[in-house]
Amino acid sequence: MSEFYSFVDALKNKLSGLNIAVVSFDTTDSTNTRAKAYAADAADLEAPVLFIAKEQSAGRGRLGRNFLSRADSGIYMTLLYFTREELCRAVTVTTAVAVAAANAINAISADAVGIKWVNDIYSQKGKVAGILVESVPVKDGRAVAVGIGINVGKVEFPLEIRDIAASLEPLNADEKAELAARICRDVLAHAQGVENRDYMSDYRKLFILQNKTVDIYVSGEHKLRGVVEGVDDDGGLIVSHDGHISVFSSGEITVRVVK
Repeated sequence: MSEFYSFVDALKNKLSGLNIAVVSFDTTDSTNTRAKAYAADAADLEAPVLFIAKEQSAGRGRLGRNFLSRADSGIYMTLLYFTREELCRAVTVTTAVAVAAANAINAISADAVGIKWVNDIYSQKGKVAGILVESVPVKDGRAVAVGIGINVGKVEFPLEIRDIAASLEPLNADEKAELAARICRDVLAHAQGVENRDYMSDYRKLFILQNKTVDIYVSGEHKLRGVVEGVDDDGGLIVSHDGHISVFSSGEITVRVVK
């Protein structure tokens, strides 16, 4: 049995008490795309489904960016869950997922990681994981597709992202399964109480932009340069600049640290 399917089998065992169906692919375009297609055909609210791939041909990140997803070079998964709850501001879901991913990585991997707003996961070597949360209206509610890509082991990154991207130290199949299972458990726990902000204390501990000077871009246009003062309880980024305070929480926002 290949390592990927050893990982999938171990993950199914670890999720056995959560009523999560697991759908695996040797290769697919994007697990988020597969999850959203499934949700579009859903007749009603259903049990959660985890879509996981050995390789993605069209992995996606925030703002339409690509996410490198080569075979056996990471964990590529989307957890799809259904809810009747109105989603809070989108940034609150992504911050909760970022905490779930970072805490799971820190528990399993030798690499210590933190969070760059809003939901990129960084080690000292660079960005090791990305998150893309999307929602789809369904009958009597909505489906939420929580996509997570984590680079693991030796990865040859293209030249254009080599100075940003990084990967975790190698993990065996059981370690990968435990990491993925922890994320699923925490994401579903948050989904049961979307108004709860207890996870923000962990987010602030993991936050790597505190007191950093940053450039803020909105829809690709430079907006301002300022100093990060922190994040509010809804996950909004608080930036001081020119004697003013601005809070950024949604839209096509990019944050770049001034070195």
